[in-house]
Amino acid sequence: MKRLVFMGTPEWALPSLEAMVASGHPVVGVWTQPDRPVGRKQVLTPSPVKARAEALGLPVWTPEQAGAPESLQALQELAPDLILVCAYGQLLPQALLDLPPCGCFNLHFSLLPRWRGASPVQAALAAGDAETGVSLQQMVLKLDAGPLVAEQKEPVQRHDTSETLGSRLAEMGGRLIEQTLPDLLAQTLEAVPQDPEQVTFCRILRKEQGEVQWAEEAAVQIERKLRAYTPWPGCFSFGPDGKRLQLVEVEVTPTRLPPGQIGPGFEVGTADGALRLLKVRPEGKGEMAASAFLNGRADWIGQAFQGRR
Repeated sequence: MKRLVFMGTPEWALPSLEAMVASGHPVVGVWTQPDRPVGRKQVLTPSPVKARAEALGLPVWTPEQAGAPESLQALQELAPDLILVCAYGQLLPQALLDLPPCGCFNLHFSLLPRWRGASPVQAALAAGDAETGVSLQQMVLKLDAGPLVAEQKEPVQRHDTSETLGSRLAEMGGRLIEQTLPDLLAQTLEAVPQDPEQVTFCRILRKEQGEVQWAEEAAVQIERKLRAYTPWPGCFSFGPDGKRLQLVEVEVTPTRLPPGQIGPGFEVGTADGALRLLKVRPEGKGEMAASAFLNGRADWIGQAFQGRR
């Protein structure tokens, strides 16, 4: 029997954790991010991986830095044969990568070398990629740059959001771990270097990135961005009254309007083409049909959404 350690944090990492548990090899430790404040009341909440690991009776560590001396010492004492990482949220030092004799491997939610970085699912949607997938790479010190040992491809569906696409990739990743774990432990998989000419990057998403730039972004780009940023950080703008309006559902329309200007059917001009707003969430209220929202705001027609705050 081989000793395994898992490192991950969000819900998307759960299928990979469960695949390791189901392998029959002992998962001797789980590393995840510390509990964080969540919601308006900022309630201290464990990560989904911590909650599931504790429910499974697995020992959990939550260091602020996985490479801190006490964390490394704990890993050394556990003596794992293999470490698997999936959406952990920390860069790992070389001293940690060198610990397990069978290696450290990372499950990444893109077809590497495309979309190295922290938001590959959202990046694929925002870019209009027709296909994405999951990649299993042997970890090196450079971000997502290690040689590939396995991958699986997945088409991007027309109405995918980051939530729906990410969930499918998470399940796919769990199956890939289940299939490849015996070979990873036997060290029989060929590691293929990534093509440096094909590398693209994506960064951590920030809440302010969800603001729509009507004069700078085309209608197609905004529609993709909305799906990419659903459920978080979402897309929003500020109406003629200065209040924040969250976009929930939109469609591209051939209507021509100046950027930001509002038409009678709640079409809004963009840098190229226009969007029709179908569902919105007004500030401080729930989701509603955009047409119902506009009914009480006839004075908005012909006015424009406001720019950056």
